[in-house]
Amino acid sequence: MTGRGPRGERGEQADKIVAAARRSFATRGYAATSLRAVAQEAGVDPGLVNYYFRTKAGLLEEVMQPPEAFGAAVAAAAEQPMDRRGHAFVEAALKLWEDPVSAEILRAAILTAAQEPAALQRLRQLFTELVLAVVSHSLPDTERNLRASLISTQIVGMVMNRYIWQIGAIATLPAPSVVDLIAPTIQHYLADPLPPSLGGDSRNPG
Repeated sequence: MTGRGPRGERGEQADKIVAAARRSFATRGYAATSLRAVAQEAGVDPGLVNYYFRTKAGLLEEVMQPPEAFGAAVAAAAEQPMDRRGHAFVEAALKLWEDPVSAEILRAAILTAAQEPAALQRLRQLFTELVLAVVSHSLPDTERNLRASLISTQIVGMVMNRYIWQIGAIATLPAPSVVDLIAPTIQHYLADPLPPSLGGDSRNPG
């Protein structure tokens, strides 16, 4: 956390503050949220918000932190053999979003970023560092950024339709069916030759 003191000293009260801020930023917007309102919703003294997080910007930074399992899940999928990696990336995304705690954190971060430029900038930074850089690590130098971006379009699109907007058949499909349907496309972007017109190296990275 960005506030003072070791994590154990903050404990339940700080967690309540972050949870309340997460809900308020996502629903009311960052600008319309006051630290006093966050404290009231969390059921704590307003002074504790300032003590733990100093400013509203400090609280926003905490709200935008991804779940602890996020980076590890993407990294573990990226370590799978190339012929299994597409499947692993989709499974990792679904596992994070099917977990209620992780899903709440991720959903709040996305909704907050849609309303607040500072949150959007932070989300871009985290996505670049924890997803694009990891996904592209072992791909061909001339194509790694393009391939990682193509992969992200599929996974982010799936997440938005299934978990944020909850529209279309994708919102109600069983998770294994989602993996079976989307993993081949991810695998294509990972390993199959790309059209020469894109200007990249068309060699198979596997």
